[in-house]
Amino acid sequence: MLDQMTKLRSYRIDHSALRVPTFWGAVVLLGLLGVPSRAASQSPGSRDGGSALDRVVQEALASNLTLAQARELETRAEAELRVARGRLLPSLSLESRYSEQAGTVDLGDFVNPANATLNQLLGESRFPTDLSVTLPYRHESRARLVQPLFNERIRAAHAAARHGLERERAQRRATARNVAAQAQTAFLNVAAARGARLIWEATLPLVEESERVAQRLVDVGTATPDAVFRARAERSDVEQALLEAREQEAAAARAFNRLVDRPLDAPVEPVLEAALLSELTITEGEAVAHALRGRDELAGLEAGIGASDAGVRAATASFLPEVALALDYGFQGRDLSFGRDQDFWTASLVVSWNLFNGGQDAARRQAARADAQRLRLQREEAEDLVRLDVRQAYRAARVAWDAIEAAQDRLASAQRSFQLVRRRYEEGLATQIEFLDARTTLTSAELNRVVTVYRYAIRWVDLERAAALRDLGSLEN
Repeated sequence: MLDQMTKLRSYRIDHSALRVPTFWGAVVLLGLLGVPSRAASQSPGSRDGGSALDRVVQEALASNLTLAQARELETRAEAELRVARGRLLPSLSLESRYSEQAGTVDLGDFVNPANATLNQLLGESRFPTDLSVTLPYRHESRARLVQPLFNERIRAAHAAARHGLERERAQRRATARNVAAQAQTAFLNVAAARGARLIWEATLPLVEESERVAQRLVDVGTATPDAVFRARAERSDVEQALLEAREQEAAAARAFNRLVDRPLDAPVEPVLEAALLSELTITEGEAVAHALRGRDELAGLEAGIGASDAGVRAATASFLPEVALALDYGFQGRDLSFGRDQDFWTASLVVSWNLFNGGQDAARRQAARADAQRLRLQREEAEDLVRLDVRQAYRAARVAWDAIEAAQDRLASAQRSFQLVRRRYEEGLATQIEFLDARTTLTSAELNRVVTVYRYAIRWVDLERAAALRDLGSLEN
């Protein structure tokens, strides 16, 4: 947005257009825009401007859709951690079966003939000869309790899920910091566009009056008709610039409203420039050190390394046995009944050990170690990128701050020059070309000041993001 304003300003100046209000109108306008001095400047985190930016950040963190998606990913990671933790706890299951059988072995076929022989020898019907005992039993219902005693694969999966949650939290915080910077930048773009629009609106009455004066001079014979045509062209040029400035402001407002999930045409509150400016009090080295401690991207990579190390443990667990305790209690028999004479219980110690599977486990462990090493190298590279990001942002902010004084001096000189030329023009000692050139110079200085002031504020926001200077803990819901 500021680059577009700069291009628009350059285009108008090249055509020597009329852009400025009267001298006193310019003074009033600059007072409304709040031109600060170095002594009176305030931090972007203080007074009206700071509170306005804080409100913008808070609103963006509460309603931005991209950040809402990051929160859902964090919620999913929390659920996955609970799943992994649940595998460490006992599991209880209930099973029930009733089967119709055919062709299965009936133990009665072996016992009944022997019982019949015994009865014949004894001459009594002491032993039953109609037994029917099939395996498995026609009915079986049981409850099973299983408790893992030693399972390194489950422990490694739990560690991986815990580090995965830490990674998602870090990514959510990084997203929040980026959203905060984007929202502040979009808000400042709206304010910058509004400042340019105010300049054009204050200019329009002057060029209209200039056109009327030129027409009166032609009517009394003290000027030629080309003066009217020139004044009319200047007025049309300013009207066109005003329309473009209004559209730029509206486009900037729509972009900001989208970021904070407002209706696109919702109004955007104004902010005083004087409350946005403060000379940098942090050194470049301090900013880099703060970024290395606070950048959530680095924390996310550290959590990713932890998850990869857990993956190495999981792959190594394939070489170890798994031990679990299983307790069963239930009922079984030929009929569907739950009597005391049909209940049973078992206690089992179950050991499982995969001794060889063609070298797959060793290959998985090698792949997991390579992935962990890749993430360590990625983190090292990320630290270098963070250092570069902070240094670039810091130096851009420093240059933008130094440019403010030059822009202020340029504006003061243009104001004084316009005042002198205007007085000489009214006394007939300066030509219309000189007068128009002085007004064009003043307009250029006014627009340059607006661009310079907001460029510094935006550079400060970028440094705030790069060095992780803003504490989002108290603002993020």
